[in-house]
Amino acid sequence: MDLPEKIRKAASVIRQNPGRGLAFTGAGVSVESGIPPFRGRGGLWNTVDPSFIELNRFHADPEGCWAKIREVFYDHWGKAEPNDAHKVLAEW
Repeated sequence: MDLPEKIRKAASVIRQNPGRGLAFTGAGVSVESGIPPFRGRGGLWNTVDPSFIELNRFHADPEGCWAKIREVFYDHWGKAEPNDAHKVLAEW
């Protein structure tokens, strides 16, 4: 099956199954919204020690870990707004 035929078949499957789409993106899809990727240049783990989300550390210090979780994932990222990629995915 050549590429154009594969694309037609994929489009047919999508049309026959409305509301059942799935999109795979990389962490970079949210960078434009101010959410850094976890790894790589500018990644979260370059500035934050990821051990705060390790289970053993969490069990040893749940209050400290929750404080860091709130700081990283809620206080900062909770203010992020959807970017054009998010809007297109939501529209699809």
